[in-house]
Amino acid sequence: MTATSHNTAHRPAIAVTRHAIAAGHYLAATAGFDILQAGGNAVDAGVAAGIALGVVQSDLVNVAGVAPILIYLADKREVVTIAGLGPWPKALDPEFFMREHGGKIPIGVLRTVVPAAPDAWITALKRYGTMSFSEVASPATRLARDGFPMYPLMAASLQKHAERHAMWPSSAAVYLPGGKVPKSGDIFRQTELGASLQYMADEEKAASSRGREAGLDAARDAFYRGDIAKKIVAFMKEQGGLLSAEDLAEYHSPVGPAERRRFGDLDVFTCGAWCQGPVLLQTLALLEGTNLKALGQNSADYVHQLTEALKLAFADREAYYTDPAVGQVPLPTLISPEYAAERRKLIDPLKAWPEMPPPGDAGAGVGFGSLRESKPNPFPEPDTSYVCVADRWGNLFPPTP
Repeated sequence: MTATSHNTAHRPAIAVTRHAIAAGHYLAATAGFDILQAGGNAVDAGVAAGIALGVVQSDLVNVAGVAPILIYLADKREVVTIAGLGPWPKALDPEFFMREHGGKIPIGVLRTVVPAAPDAWITALKRYGTMSFSEVASPATRLARDGFPMYPLMAASLQKHAERHAMWPSSAAVYLPGGKVPKSGDIFRQTELGASLQYMADEEKAASSRGREAGLDAARDAFYRGDIAKKIVAFMKEQGGLLSAEDLAEYHSPVGPAERRRFGDLDVFTCGAWCQGPVLLQTLALLEGTNLKALGQNSADYVHQLTEALKLAFADREAYYTDPAVGQVPLPTLISPEYAAERRKLIDPLKAWPEMPPPGDAGAGVGFGSLRESKPNPFPEPDTSYVCVADRWGNLFPPTP
């Protein structure tokens, strides 16, 4: 990838007739495209691209991070989700961060949740894909082992966070090779990551005589029960973390239906409130009362209306979204026309909320806000990337690792 500035990336476009893929880095898109060309479906290609992003954008995405997944199954005309977000360790007291850290999560291993991405990718392959883990992970393994040219966007990110990486020898060994921040154009290698992916592939191959699913299970177990799990747990104990062998071994990504809402002539689907996906549905509900076309696309009034609707939806996200295993989210109310009509009253056509507005009272179905004060925006660090794949059979696979 080339870039004219640290914040502008130019990705080469490839025109095709049977399938399409887009990703946060062209090498990840190429990995998925090669899988499509080899006969794989959208799931196979999306998993290949998603794992590759964990290599070529490892400053934003982690192979052992998260992977919320939406899948459209063309033959069933059905949209399903895979909740690739891990829970907190069982040993964590829910009040710990409030009691010990004033409600903030400190830098370091105490931020660690169960790594969900490997299980989510393999679950997608097992249920809806056609290829092996070894096949789809091969591009990522090669990119990690042999390296890829460092590019300006990642080089700038590593430079910005160099002091933080230097706090942990294991991070410094990867992101500060030889004690220096890699420069754009340097070949950047992550050999231990490549070895971990290869170990998972080798375990799959050893079990493949029992069938494709047994092989995929073996690749998963290599991470969650095998040598990788043992190294994770040992590191956690050494650093004062709470993640245990039991946390890893017992984790499985839930699979279920998508959330859905009509907007104009479209049916819009998102993952559940275990992530921030339904913010889109609530934003669309808030915009139903606005003639966006009359405002003119990207006009000042158009951008204002859209931005303020997003602020209101994100405020409710902060107030109500949670892990469904530990709490209920009033999502039917949050995306309902009635609640949106009340909530929309907080949008002033002549004035913007300078910070996050107060949430509505979803319990009472009242959207005009609560007595809670507006929350300041801490300007969080950028993270996350994206993949979107469409195959020749009409399947769609858009994960957000």
